[in-house]
Amino acid sequence: MRRTRRAHKSVFSIAEPVRFIAALAFGLVLSGVLFVQALSSFSSLKAPQVAAWLPIQNGLSQEQLAARTLMGGVETQDDVVPSAQAASSLALDAFRSEPLTPKAHAILALAESNAESRARILAAATRINRRDLLLQGLILEEQVKAGDYSGSLGTLDRLLKVHPEQEAALFPVLMRALEQQAALPVLGEILDGSAGWHNDFLDFAVRKPDALPALADLRERADVGSDEFERRLIAGLAQNNRTDRAYRLFQISSGKQAASGGAGPIDWASDFAPFDWKLADDRGLRAQESRREGQLDIYVRSGEGGLIAERLIRTPSGRFGVKIGHRIMPADQIRDVRLQLRCAGSGTPFFDERFVRGVKVFEVGAAPAGCGFMSIGIQARAWSGRSALRGTVDQLEIVKLAALPEKSDTGVADTEEATEE
Repeated sequence: MRRTRRAHKSVFSIAEPVRFIAALAFGLVLSGVLFVQALSSFSSLKAPQVAAWLPIQNGLSQEQLAARTLMGGVETQDDVVPSAQAASSLALDAFRSEPLTPKAHAILALAESNAESRARILAAATRINRRDLLLQGLILEEQVKAGDYSGSLGTLDRLLKVHPEQEAALFPVLMRALEQQAALPVLGEILDGSAGWHNDFLDFAVRKPDALPALADLRERADVGSDEFERRLIAGLAQNNRTDRAYRLFQISSGKQAASGGAGPIDWASDFAPFDWKLADDRGLRAQESRREGQLDIYVRSGEGGLIAERLIRTPSGRFGVKIGHRIMPADQIRDVRLQLRCAGSGTPFFDERFVRGVKVFEVGAAPAGCGFMSIGIQARAWSGRSALRGTVDQLEIVKLAALPEKSDTGVADTEEATEE
């Protein structure tokens, strides 16, 4: 079950808001223009110029005409206010005909040079409409100017709930907010999964390597995102050489420890790779947990090969071995299955040996210095023209080795020389 989410609200301020304000302002202008452009698609408003001049007053058509006048004069951000002033008389006519016209309110607020008057217009407009994109964008701008970042992120939340089509325009704005440590508590409260855009944004952000540390901070503060988001975040951090950070999130998300440096079996769980198993899942190369507890089913088609199972574990301290039992056929191709150990982040195995029949303790010895986590992998290949490999592998087991002068030459280790803690 997912964990209970925190119910308390966080209050915060941003010490250096310049970049955040600039990003929000850009998103505001872009969103407003996109919204006004979208209005032209409504069939009932195809000819606002005609409808606005009919003898019967039509506030909605007048509002549409004012909006198109605003749009026609905007090419850059500096054009917004002059264009709004040019459209203000049309917006005022729309307001007089129909007081509940949100875009007319927005245009009048944009055209207003007096800050207090502008704030009063927006406050009144907010009481009648919380859905209009252009109006909410202006409210967002005022919140940012006032340093109300909690309110501004809440407004972004409302905008995206009502206008999910604006995700492409506003997600980059939220990415800039994600860079602000002080914004993370409020983001954690907002991204509670109550709206579709919440997971959309997290799935968008987790594909950006530069955003992974901030997302890790966010996830450590609050229970946000889907299980798939958590898997991607953990795997992404590990792939970008942030293994310790990835492991902390693995503990938070899974509620368990990675296989430790002590002796004991390693289960075949594959929920949160790379600290659980990453299992091959192709038609010609695949592995999956068996119906029989503690076993892994494997299949390698003729002509296929690669890592069939791999995971990170804490590197055992001192001298250790890996005990493996299996039932892989055909018996004369078992030598094409190998155990490979690598330090996390390294492409070169520090241990690489073939499987043999039956049960074997691979006497690894001591891992290289500085190898806090190691990858343990099973490599398998069925050469072209030969039979497919198939069978089961028992749970691997880490065993502590007594002080041995050298590795056994017999293939199968003497179990009296391998002692478990």
